[in-house]
Amino acid sequence: MNDGEQINESGRAPARDAAIRWTALVAGVVAAAVLTVGCTVSGDVAQPPRGSGGVPQTQRPGVAFVSDDGRIVVSQMRQMSVIIDTPAGTIYTDPTGGVGPYAGRPAPDVVLVSHEHAENYDAETLEELAGPDTLLVVPPYVRDRLPAGLRADAVTLANGERSENGGITIEAIPAYGLGGEAERWHPRGRGNGYVVTIDNRRIYVAGSTEAIPEMLELKDIYLAFLPLYPPYALGPGEAVKAVAAMVPEYTYLYQYNSEATREEFVRGLEESPAESVIIAPDITS
Repeated sequence: MNDGEQINESGRAPARDAAIRWTALVAGVVAAAVLTVGCTVSGDVAQPPRGSGGVPQTQRPGVAFVSDDGRIVVSQMRQMSVIIDTPAGTIYTDPTGGVGPYAGRPAPDVVLVSHEHAENYDAETLEELAGPDTLLVVPPYVRDRLPAGLRADAVTLANGERSENGGITIEAIPAYGLGGEAERWHPRGRGNGYVVTIDNRRIYVAGSTEAIPEMLELKDIYLAFLPLYPPYALGPGEAVKAVAAMVPEYTYLYQYNSEATREEFVRGLEESPAESVIIAPDITS
């Protein structure tokens, strides 16, 4: 497990790395803390560093959360691709783009694939990363497209199904669009989000989705990974609605289409009665 930035019960992190800054945003009863990785902060707006081009994604420190048996450390790799190191094993979400960015990282015990789009499903990367004991979890639509070698051992979960593997429970949550381009590219029943339970912590990895009823009904979420990518996934207002409904202790933006969208979400949360710690990494790929 690589060193991570520790988040304590108050939602604060010690400044162990100069590339990590906290901005406290308070409006009424809202207490949203924004962590921007590889950013400097100007007022309430996260800005990319000037001149240096930022810290390479694979060299950035992870963000650590407390679990019953140790730490859960999250490292952002690409849009929608994170590595979640836990006491029960290492989880990869939607790994793509070859093994290069993942070199030197712990091998995956579990790989979660949300849907079939190229930025989420990369058969060659999966073949290179998956070992003989890796649990590859996919929706049926992806399973039908897997190479034969991967398909034989993959765990296929349709919306609403679940799997238990050692100390990890995985539930497949629907992920789809409600209309327009989101529904066109993410029709109902094709993709998955996942709720992963580890050390009594429920972690929600949303996949590509809008604020669907199944999301808004989720309870006891410790850490929620949300996509902020209108018009194909959550827009800022929908994301605020989702956070207000789920009330996760921590909300992690693991995909966004622009800094402006990210900032609009943060401003919207300030005006919301929701209370969650927001982690907004600077994603460069």
